[in-house]
Amino acid sequence: MIKVALFAGGNSGEHQISLKTGKNIQDMLDKSQFETYFIVVLGVNWIYTAENGLQYNINKDDFSLTIDQHKIVFDVVFNALHGDPGENGKLQSYFEMMNIKYTGCDSFCSALTFNKYFCNIAVSQFGVPISPSLHFFKDEAIGFNAILETIGLPCFVKPCNSGSSVGVNKAHNMEELELAIEEAFKVDHQIMVEKFIPGRELTCGVAQFKGEIKALGVSEILSKKEFYDFEAKYTPGFLEVVTPAEISLELENKIKNYSEIIFKRFGCKGVVRIDYIVTPENNPIFLEINTIPGQTAVSLIPRQVKYNHIDLQEFYGDLVLQALQS
Repeated sequence: MIKVALFAGGNSGEHQISLKTGKNIQDMLDKSQFETYFIVVLGVNWIYTAENGLQYNINKDDFSLTIDQHKIVFDVVFNALHGDPGENGKLQSYFEMMNIKYTGCDSFCSALTFNKYFCNIAVSQFGVPISPSLHFFKDEAIGFNAILETIGLPCFVKPCNSGSSVGVNKAHNMEELELAIEEAFKVDHQIMVEKFIPGRELTCGVAQFKGEIKALGVSEILSKKEFYDFEAKYTPGFLEVVTPAEISLELENKIKNYSEIIFKRFGCKGVVRIDYIVTPENNPIFLEINTIPGQTAVSLIPRQVKYNHIDLQEFYGDLVLQALQS
């Protein structure tokens, strides 16, 4: 029996979503093959709750769990932790130093892709179109003239290091721009102001499954909000997802090709989701990559896996086995 430490929770606004992702993945793992321990990360504590309700802390000195004087040593970690510290390279760095096998992208890939601005710069070097943007730190003067000249209004203001659209706002005028910048700095010490490009929101999952890197499909996100924000993502009734997206084969292939290039050039592992805005001229523009995308029962990745006629139990089991072999 393979002992899996399934990490979820975390220290970001995505804590509850991560718990749902983790529970869904736990349900998907074959109970005859994997013995799963659900570990909730909160602050500096990594906590396992037993069936009787008693809680136990993971010993970080040797990454073990002791219950009633019985010491459990894990074979592998399944990382289902959105945001900090599971998606930005911090947790991965610990696992790498401790020589622990884990699912998903490594520490460098996670840290680089988690920062929206620097991720954009890297993606542009892969030949994938990006939206123009400017980068600001909290302790420097905001170049409002540069924003108006280079980016224009309306525009998006985004914390560089956050997920699930936490702290992201669309500004239509200078008053909203100032407020959006203030809100973004509450989430992170560096922000990105990005040009608004009208178009359709499409997303593509990419996975390494049975040794092959493959784009799972293209979905269209139809939000009842002005953009795909946190509320639209996680509130019932605000969102409709069409899988597969009703697009031309040429556009589908272009998005899949871009997504596979991004996956390979960043050295991604496991499963990721890459978001695009597609202009009225059918040109896909990269928005962001989610190295630990939402995987609740209604999330995009499970839908795209099923669209490919891949059994979810087999899919998640393969992610664990790949991690063990890496």
